[in-house]
Amino acid sequence: MSDQFNYKLVTPEKIYLEGDAHMVVLPGAEGDLGVLPNHSNIITSLRPGIIKVTNSDKTQSLFVEEGFIKFSNNELLVIAVGLDEEAALNNDFINDKIENYSSALDAADEAQKMKIQKKIDSLKLLLN
Repeated sequence: MSDQFNYKLVTPEKIYLEGDAHMVVLPGAEGDLGVLPNHSNIITSLRPGIIKVTNSDKTQSLFVEEGFIKFSNNELLVIAVGLDEEAALNNDFINDKIENYSSALDAADEAQKMKIQKKIDSLKLLLN
């Protein structure tokens, strides 16, 4: 039984990051989700938040705007709308994202408004 699994973080434009990890923590739609080697199969959506990838020598943190994950056969695939280095994550960055989502609220129907508001609430939790 291996103590690592393969992961790949992709956006529509490129493969952002890939390799082997001991653990990946993801901002799942229903709460944070930790993935370890030999995790049960899962497919779920992501909310805005921080992805933490831990391998043998370091932990790398990335901001994900939203997306989906699939874990099966000891491989994690993260398909993200947007990924940014954690170093880019500051209050101005978050406030810009909140402003973009807030401007979309006016044109949204009720179901979309609920989804957008959840994203705004998730982003507000990241503010210092």
